[in-house]
Amino acid sequence: MSVGPDAAALALLTVAELPRIGERRLLRLQERARRRHLPLARLADLPAAALREEFDLPAAAVERWCGERARHEARCAALATLLFEHGVRVVPLGDALYPAGWARHGDPPPPLAYLHGEPRLVHRPLVALLHSRLVDEATVTATVRIARAAAAAGCGLAVGGMKTTHRLAAATARALGAPRVIVLDRGLLAAFAGALDRDPFGFGPRHPVFDPCGTLVLTPFRPDDHAVPRSGRRRDALIAALADLVVAVQARPGGEIEQVCVRALARGQEVAVWQAHNARLAAAGAAALVERVLAPTFARLAARVRPASARRP
Repeated sequence: MSVGPDAAALALLTVAELPRIGERRLLRLQERARRRHLPLARLADLPAAALREEFDLPAAAVERWCGERARHEARCAALATLLFEHGVRVVPLGDALYPAGWARHGDPPPPLAYLHGEPRLVHRPLVALLHSRLVDEATVTATVRIARAAAAAGCGLAVGGMKTTHRLAAATARALGAPRVIVLDRGLLAAFAGALDRDPFGFGPRHPVFDPCGTLVLTPFRPDDHAVPRSGRRRDALIAALADLVVAVQARPGGEIEQVCVRALARGQEVAVWQAHNARLAAAGAAALVERVLAPTFARLAARVRPASARRP
């Protein structure tokens, strides 16, 4: 039985925590290490010149590796232990627990994922709910109706956790006992304010106990990272990547959600637009989702049988 963080996961986290190491740079770094048959844990043994020239590490990262190695490794080991003790998994691309939707549709797939909760929830039929920033009464009403219909059919909901409309969907799913897959635009410790045993995806200051069986929280961002504008765009794309059906509850013409849905359609995913409000998405092949087809749409989705390769225990 495992009694601490996995050594490979700790090595990956330690590299990811270096300054100016984003997703794309980490992917390139992993690929170069694989070509050299060099474990990531051995990177720190290389001279600074090799780190700069062969592995393209930025100066700040090289300085941290070479000048503050013991302090950096100790901090990362403590961080990994904290996450492990709260049931958080640090999962590299290619791992059995890595979300299959991200591997297929991540564009590019994140090099590692932080998972908090039940990993098997990504293998249920999932409905992604996406919204533009505008929040009005019609959007709120539609979000609750769609979430209730999906939950009643036995589908899981893939949403964000911090934007108002995402909180509304997440809180509705929790109230209905429906499975939730929540993708963050920030790190886990930043989203949970360090309290990984409390559920921050609702309204008001009193957070209920986090349900690790009915919720899976996913993020590609480092645990302490806070949200920036580009991380919101990345979150929306990764929500869509997980889904069997992407629902544009509210998509502004020319906006980011419209673009996410267009890309999903282009790669063969199923997309629906609430009340057919976005003409470009309808023209691109998105279905119109209206009140009378909610139940049959989600019933059909819930009846799907996943391929054996996606049904991991």
